[in-house]
This record gives sequence, C-alpha cells and structure tokens, in this order.
Amino acid sequence: MAFIDFTDAALQALPATSAFSGRPIPAETPFGAVSEPLSRFERRIVELAREDGLATLRPQRKRGWFARLIFGPQPPSPMLANEQLEALRRLAVQAWHHGYTLPASVMKEARVAGHSEAKIGAVIDFIGRSRAPFRRLAA
Repeated sequence: MAFIDFTDAALQALPATSAFSGRPIPAETPFGAVSEPLSRFERRIVELAREDGLATLRPQRKRGWFARLIFGPQPPSPMLANEQLEALRRLAVQAWHHGYTLPASVMKEARVAGHSEAKIGAVIDFIGRSRAPFRRLAA
C-alpha cells in the first residue's frame, strides 16, 4: 500500500498570487519577498494564543477578601491592552480550539476591530497548518 502526501501538491499546482491584489507574482520574485497580511508581531500573538484556554475569553472575576486570603492575590489578566491585538488573540484562541468551525461572532468581532478579511483568513490558515492533524483511532 502506498501513501502520497497531497498537502503541498495544491500549493505547487496553483500559480502564486498576491494576497492583496490577486494578480500573479512573477516567477523571479523570491518567495519571502511577497508581502504577507500578518506581521511578525501578529504571528507571535497567534502562537502565544495556542497556550490560552477558552476560559481566558471570559471576563475575569474579582476575588473577594476571603478568596484572596486563601489563594493569594489575583493573577494578571490574560487580556491585551490594545483592542486590535486583543481581537486577534480572541480569534486565534477560538481557532486553536475549534479549527475552521469558528463562530461567526468571533469573525465579526475581528472585523469590527479593524482586521481585514485577508488577515482573518491568514490567521485561520496559519493555525490550520500549524495544528496537529486529526488522527482516528482504529476501531
């Protein structure tokens, strides 16, 4: 029985196009020279969101005096101070946990924060490529 890996076949078969204009990229253009919708900083936020759980999306409750006495001071909030970056983090956390089946409200929240459709798609695709493939257990 043979195995053929088709994950890179589609990328090699399709002509390279710019993410912004949709026009083909000349063949002599180096691969890294193509402008990407995600900056290095935004990619780092997406990578850091991998460790965050869905509980970080809910607002943090303030601890009462008794809870502070037993558990200590309140831990720092996982939320980011910048609204655009926080919307990106929330989108990334949902995408890490749900894959391509994201709630529409998360994508709408990212659009309201100022992210383009191309950037939202780039985040989801980046996470989709980075996630471990789903493996079925033999019955």
